[in-house]
Amino acid sequence: KMFIVSEELCQNCKTLKRMLGDKIISVQFVKASENMDLCRELGIKTIPALVKDDNTVVFDLGEIVSEVENAK
Repeated sequence: KMFIVSEELCQNCKTLKRMLGDKIISVQFVKASENMDLCRELGIKTIPALVKDDNTVVFDLGEIVSEVENAK
């Protein structure tokens, strides 16, 4: 299942949440600071990052929004 790696104080993460707005999304947000081993394993060095079902990672905000909207 897809999920987004983010942090509360991250400005780009806040921007992403605004871009998603009130849309009903089926994607879980996980904190990078609580999942550092996973981030290292997937090569995540910047957030927000969308981790897709096949473990590919998307970093572009517009692409993340598009992927999340298409996952409904």
